[in-house]
Amino acid sequence: MLTVLLILPDFLVILLGFLLMKFFHDGVFGETFWKGAEKIVFYVLFPPLLFTSVATSNLTLGEAGLYLVVAISAMMCAVVMSYLIRFLIKADPVTHASAFHCGFRFNTYVGFALVSRLFGQEGLALMSLLIAFWVPISNSIAVAALASAVAKRDQTSGECNVLLKTIEAIVTNPLIIATTLGLIVNLASLPVPEVAMTFFKSLGNASLAMGLLCIGAGLRLSGMKNDWKLISANTVERLVATPAVALIFCLIFDLAPAASGALMIFAMLPTAQSCYVMTTSMRGNGPLVAGITTAHTLAAIFTIPCWIVVITTVL
Repeated sequence: MLTVLLILPDFLVILLGFLLMKFFHDGVFGETFWKGAEKIVFYVLFPPLLFTSVATSNLTLGEAGLYLVVAISAMMCAVVMSYLIRFLIKADPVTHASAFHCGFRFNTYVGFALVSRLFGQEGLALMSLLIAFWVPISNSIAVAALASAVAKRDQTSGECNVLLKTIEAIVTNPLIIATTLGLIVNLASLPVPEVAMTFFKSLGNASLAMGLLCIGAGLRLSGMKNDWKLISANTVERLVATPAVALIFCLIFDLAPAASGALMIFAMLPTAQSCYVMTTSMRGNGPLVAGITTAHTLAAIFTIPCWIVVITTVL
């Protein structure tokens, strides 16, 4: 019960976003509002949170290095498991490619809300570092798989476009830029004016609640009706199998409590809302991804408390 109460505020904010979109979509809280809100969170509010978390952390290179190797290895297992679903459930290549990246991408806003509450500043810094490395890796894999499948379907040559899209996604991602700058400031002990840090923290504090509202507004229950077998398999892989693998890695390599907690929270997260945006922009199966995103978010209400119990008792 205490675990449920721990995550309940975050999911109530998500529910509020869903209700605002459902009942007021013809007024102020329509599609235009939420698209603008998502851009503000992604480009303006969230990067300062990542920057301040990493810039002010007390992590050592040795501790961070082991953590990153273990965490990335665990998430690569998620990539493999997500790919193997195509051998269990029949669907066309574009549909499988569209679902594929949902199995190893993550919802940043839910993750930061949980890790800050459970593991404080150290947990935030560890998750920020993992995001800095995993975002380019996961984006590269996702873009390459989907672009290749779409190119084959449309009988076009997409190799050059795949490379350009991948490079662009990496070098322009504000989350990667903010985390990298924070790491440079931390390692080089560069001074940052107190006024600037206070300003960045204020922006970062606003990002989590607004991000959770956007998640709720993006839920699409109608998208869960079709391809339910594929949606179910992807949900089990992302919310059950992936954190189980992460738990095994944490125990084998005996990570510190904060590092184990940050990795487990990262592994148990539902997929990213941006999966839908990327899939539709690349002419993939958008309705399927909307269904997967909704299924992940709803199922996480039940799976996250269970995994938090595991974190607090086993690790």
